Amino acid sequence: MDSQGLWSLANRITFTLNVDIDDADLDNPGWWNRDGTQASTDKSMITKQSFLEWSDRIILNQSKYASLCDSDYQVREKDDNYTKFKVWFRESFPKISEYDIINFYKHYCMLEYSKTYDEVCYLDLDVIVNTSENIFDCHDIHNKFACGEQNSEALFGKNVRPDSYNLCIRNPASKYWNTFAMLLDSGYSKEESDTDVFNTGIMIASSDQIQKLNYFDGLSDIIDDMFYLKQDTSLFHPNIVRAFNYDNETIFAYKRVLNKVDIDYISEDWHQRVIDNFPYVEDSKIFHVINKKFEMFSNLM
Repeated sequence: MDSQGLWSLANRITFTLNVDIDDADLDNPGWWNRDGTQASTDKSMITKQSFLEWSDRIILNQSKYASLCDSDYQVREKDDNYTKFKVWFRESFPKISEYDIINFYKHYCMLEYSKTYDEVCYLDLDVIVNTSENIFDCHDIHNKFACGEQNSEALFGKNVRPDSYNLCIRNPASKYWNTFAMLLDSGYSKEESDTDVFNTGIMIASSDQIQKLNYFDGLSDIIDDMFYLKQDTSLFHPNIVRAFNYDNETIFAYKRVLNKVDIDYISEDWHQRVIDNFPYVEDSKIFHVINKKFEMFSNLM
């Protein structure tokens, strides 16, 4: 029985989250100005409005693809299960935004589905499919956890002079440095702490691999450590430390090292990130529309 009380005979599921954030709870992921103040952006509102306009068509695209993969498909919304999770998270970790709570919720859902299904695929709501190839069969999900890395997108922040570091809390480089600090603080060497940064917009894994990752085990201590590291400037420049956040991808990178989870790195054609001012390959199998310009792919929906 799954977390919604439904029995299923299928051995695999694909799911997404469609949780609308109230205007008052939208966060500000802006970059940092040279005077140390954070820029105010309307990125969160633009994202909200884009999803309201396009979510139905994206869900139809994903559901058709799931059917091709012989997979169940579910959309997790702002229901009682999410509300209970959000209340628990807010009470346990009041410093965390609802945007981040939603991204932790996808790991919770993966863990719940792993109790019923042999194989689980998660797609962000900004993911649009452009292939009939089966994502479950194209990845080694019974021996590894399939997820995409974003190391190239972190390069600028890894190499820029610290006194010029002005990247936002959601930049891959900020997540790289945050993971680096967490692993160092846990006793890993600098070489071991120099690890990958991930994008969890697409994840595919078997039940065994999801449970091996054991994402929520020790979460309270991990977030306490993240809070401590966000105040500590003894190892890293203040410009880097101020961009640390409490995000799901930093914890994913940390936990996969901690629990020795091997990664099947999703190739770029299976996870083509669409970002302003960056070229993308038009015949890719899956587009992750990070810039939220879904109209670019209206022909696929």
